Amino acid sequence: MPRYTADQDPGGTMKNMGPVERVLRTFEGKPVDRVPVFCAMMESRTANEVLGKPLISSAASIKFPVTRYLLDGLGPRVTSFFTRPILANVLHRRNLAQIGMGFDAVWAYYDDTWFFLDAKTIALTTGSLFNVIADGFGNMTYMYRGPGITTPGEFDAWPYWPDADAVAQRVYDYYRRLYARTGDRVCIFGCGFFGGLQESMNWTFGIDKAPLWIRRHPDYVNRFLDILEEVTTKTHTAILDAGAKVIVQMDDFAFKTGPFMSPRMVEEIFGPRYRRIIGNVHGRGAKFVLHSCGDNTRLFDVFLDWGVDGFHAYEPTSNVNIVHEKKVHGERATIIGGVGIDYLLTERSRDEEIVEKVKELVRDLAPGGRFILGPAHSEDSLPAHKLRVMLDAAREFGVYPAHG
Repeated sequence: MPRYTADQDPGGTMKNMGPVERVLRTFEGKPVDRVPVFCAMMESRTANEVLGKPLISSAASIKFPVTRYLLDGLGPRVTSFFTRPILANVLHRRNLAQIGMGFDAVWAYYDDTWFFLDAKTIALTTGSLFNVIADGFGNMTYMYRGPGITTPGEFDAWPYWPDADAVAQRVYDYYRRLYARTGDRVCIFGCGFFGGLQESMNWTFGIDKAPLWIRRHPDYVNRFLDILEEVTTKTHTAILDAGAKVIVQMDDFAFKTGPFMSPRMVEEIFGPRYRRIIGNVHGRGAKFVLHSCGDNTRLFDVFLDWGVDGFHAYEPTSNVNIVHEKKVHGERATIIGGVGIDYLLTERSRDEEIVEKVKELVRDLAPGGRFILGPAHSEDSLPAHKLRVMLDAAREFGVYPAHG
């Protein structure tokens, strides 16, 4: 455990810190007053409970005959003046709700490159397709359908590849406005493009077909990863130029039982690109967090070699052991998460169970620092009340020296 001396007041207690200082010192392994608390994005149901429901829900609006006519008949052609403003408003509300709840750090996501192909299909500019579905709470959400590109010919013909400079400019404009509004009230983990290198490759070519593309069409895979690396680097730069101190990159490298690929293949295919991506973040004085679902036990050393500063997820329903990882990598990486969403943060749990889990995590992971408590994921059905219970418990029981 760190020694708490330099930043104590004359009475011997740790001085109170602001959220940004608390989070950044945690990344650096320096003493802080208490364990920071993080929100792992927020979906519309939860945001609406915090901010109040909008006049017209997204699920209702997409059922309007005029909306369906526009989307079925014009699809991608209405993106700039119709789809993008609606999406931007939804994402902004989610970000404001996280900030309004009082978390130390929030995963502030903004990516307006999604577009409708028709009223039942949304797509990413990088070539993957998703079904438009209702979340059960009056909001529209999505579910992965499959690849939008199945042959090299379709890759060459795909007309929607992202304009990295245009995307980065819109991302910069958004985060600049967000920072003007929030200042240092919260440490923003910026995220400006959906999906990392492997995750996007799996979606675009299909999880089951991506290995065949790697073997049969390596030139196309490299072209695809070139596109992803460019837009990722430029959006990161835009977010940092707007004022962010932390980048969070989502890239699910694993199933619940282990990685999609061997560590050797992960290093060979993605290592050089991620070193450049992370080097750009570090070159601007910021921290890089990797969100990766599943059991990444065999990959953590690979990620650390790339320069990752912190990891998020440690999915509780996977085989990964967060306490073991604290012992093995806790001096090199900040551990973020720990609270499951499959039961604990749902309506089925008792508040006391959340409090006990927070105390357990503080006891097991806070000593020595480099721990930020939060949900392991976001999910459409999480009630805001459960997040408040977690947040209040962390503030009460996460004060250093930490014993749970």
